[in-house]
Amino acid sequence: MNQESQRTAQVLQLRGQVGGARKLLSVGNPILVHAILLFFVALSLFPVYLMFNASLKSQAELFRYTFALPKDPRWFNFPLIFIEREYYKNFINSIILATSTTILALVLSILAGYAFALKKFFGKQSMFLCVLIGLMVSEISVLIPIYNLLKDLNLLNTFAGLILPQTALGLSFGIFLITTFFKEIPRALVEAAVCDGCKDLQILWYVMIPVGMPAIKALALIEFLWAWNSFFFPLVIATQQDIMPLSVSIIDFMGRFTFNYELIATTCVIMFTPILVLYLFSQASFRRGVTFGAMK
Repeated sequence: MNQESQRTAQVLQLRGQVGGARKLLSVGNPILVHAILLFFVALSLFPVYLMFNASLKSQAELFRYTFALPKDPRWFNFPLIFIEREYYKNFINSIILATSTTILALVLSILAGYAFALKKFFGKQSMFLCVLIGLMVSEISVLIPIYNLLKDLNLLNTFAGLILPQTALGLSFGIFLITTFFKEIPRALVEAAVCDGCKDLQILWYVMIPVGMPAIKALALIEFLWAWNSFFFPLVIATQQDIMPLSVSIIDFMGRFTFNYELIATTCVIMFTPILVLYLFSQASFRRGVTFGAMK
């Protein structure tokens, strides 16, 4: 009996261990979920670590100890790029390009989104279909015709030549996002504003924009990010250093046979920092604006 009792106890203990292992590996287990999330967070942050790490090393140390922390951090790389080599001018150009593109895209997207969401007019569905088709247009596919158009209009090496094409490329997504958000706003709010005697611009300003602010903030961040990181259009259109944004100035450190990887990484860190700060201050509105209506 004692042996049978011991065997029964061992079997029960083994079943308990198997059940615990199954529970640990179950999909709904918070420990497993957090472990998977931490793995993907580390995987996502690893390139950021490499970029910041490379910006503080010499080229010899970077090739010898690629993944290790710098023994003697070269913090002077940042003032070397930003001040001594006067790349703060390119940084200002990037701010002008991204800010102007964002404002122009927001204004046009809000006006078009209001019309598509609330108004009835001839060809509405066809026009909105054209907007959706614009989402499939890549930047490279229209580079040559836009370059020829800007050349004929004498807009090469001008801020207008940089801002207008960048705005046009992001307009399809902006109209689609704002239209989708405005359609979800209760019509009772609009009808109440109409009963109070509000015109279209008043309804847009006092009703649609305040209620749709999460989507507008999300679109502003996305448009700013696209314009800030834009490379191909500024590379072709802006050939003069005084008009060139920071994203294009990276090519100054790329020679035919050699690359200054540490200075390239330093420039990338300078470009990455404003986007990170903007996202940290607007992450709640960004998530709400992007995921609005997803559950529906």
